Amino acid sequence: MAQIIKAERDYTLLTVLLQVADIFVKVRERELLNQNLSATSAAILFLVDAMGKDVTPAKISRMLLREPHSVSGILMRMEKQGLLKRTKNMERKNLIRVTLTARGEQALKLSMKKEGVKHILSRLTEEQRKQLKAALATLKEAGLKELNLGPRALPWP
Repeated sequence: MAQIIKAERDYTLLTVLLQVADIFVKVRERELLNQNLSATSAAILFLVDAMGKDVTPAKISRMLLREPHSVSGILMRMEKQGLLKRTKNMERKNLIRVTLTARGEQALKLSMKKEGVKHILSRLTEEQRKQLKAALATLKEAGLKELNLGPRALPWP
């Protein structure tokens, strides 16, 4: 009986985590609607900006835990929107670099001004934020081990 109660507790916590993640995505999608951006596209703009000059589709795929072909499709759509540019590396022809365009930088700045996520997170004290970040880091590390991925799989943030 104790095992069942523990399992129920674990799956209850998982359900709450999934609900919160879905709430954040829905809030983000709603606030980006008038920008014609998805939450994933906004996340890619943020990642490309934050990761610097050596961003590749493979790195983006790893950071988002998405299949490369899925990210490739999103990047193609974003390039058609004029948000980013994919260029071949002249030394290694099979390597593609991803950079933001001026329009992409503007879209990123505008998307960062949205207040939905900030409004939700403002309910946490600074101490609660630190505790949540530490707990999520612990879960992330355990999850990467479970997937047989090293900590380098998601080195940031």
